[in-house]
Amino acid sequence: MTMKSPQPAKLHGYGVRWDTETRLYRVRHELTGDWLRQPDGELGGFGSFSEAWSAWRVFEVHKRPGE
Repeated sequence: MTMKSPQPAKLHGYGVRWDTETRLYRVRHELTGDWLRQPDGELGGFGSFSEAWSAWRVFEVHKRPGE
């Protein structure tokens, strides 16, 4: 069972997003709209874009053109 939660009001869109309030990058799945969460259910956050991008590439598993 996956944990669903309302979209954080300060974030919009999909993929890697910057959260200005916490100064962290957030990751969202393009197909399901789910936000990447830590094992305890807290919204995942990354201090660098490259870390967030790597996490998004694993979280967002569908193939893209050219892959």
